[in-house]
Amino acid sequence: MPPLSELQARFRDAVVGGPPDGLIAALSCPADAAERLAIYRRHHRESFRRHLRGRYPTVEWLIGTDRLVAIADATLREAPPRAPSMAEYGQELVETLLRDGSDLPPYIAEVARLDWVLGILSVATDHEAMGIDALAAVPADELEQATLTLQPGLAHIAMAWPVDALVQLRLAASAPEQLAFVPQETWLELRGARGRFTMRRLGPGAFTFRARLGAGDSLGTAAEEALASEPSFDVAAALAALFAEGLVITHSGENHHA
Repeated sequence: MPPLSELQARFRDAVVGGPPDGLIAALSCPADAAERLAIYRRHHRESFRRHLRGRYPTVEWLIGTDRLVAIADATLREAPPRAPSMAEYGQELVETLLRDGSDLPPYIAEVARLDWVLGILSVATDHEAMGIDALAAVPADELEQATLTLQPGLAHIAMAWPVDALVQLRLAASAPEQLAFVPQETWLELRGARGRFTMRRLGPGAFTFRARLGAGDSLGTAAEEALASEPSFDVAAALAALFAEGLVITHSGENHHA
């Protein structure tokens, strides 16, 4: 009899689709071991099918349940979950679409990416926001180096296709007979909290400014990059809008200058 840890690893590999060679003989149970293993396999597969369908509603709406299930099965075979929480699993489906979805719409991986991020953000929790007057405590010569912490349920995604329009159509339960859909660089801001989400398009300057701040860049660096992407970008107005929308929860000088 192999060690328990080895037996568990072999059982896990067999459940996710690996060959049961050498495992069946090691199992002791009152019924046929192969049949019982098949039950585990079916339950495992169906659980993850339901999970992945829930994470990618727009993808399913576009390509149909059968095809999404096939993509989900391929994902489970190629990249079985490694984390103990099922909620952490599923982003790998985007890679499956990139690898196996040559017959699908060219924007399907971007739709999947948007579905995934919206699902994560929708369960975020808003933190108490601070007003712009909090920056008054930061000396003027230090302001450019200051960093801001934005709400955790906030994300910025650049897309090559306007796939947010497809999400809106799904939510509106509206499927036009024909849809003129062409590549278009699209900059999205996504915000979610307590089971809800919103999304909107931004200009290149505002997108760059907010995305760089969200990534931890200083105000000065974020402003420089935003101006490089859109020379007419109004930094002062964009900074004020961040606070007005309740998106800033702390800044780097808050404790030092309090």
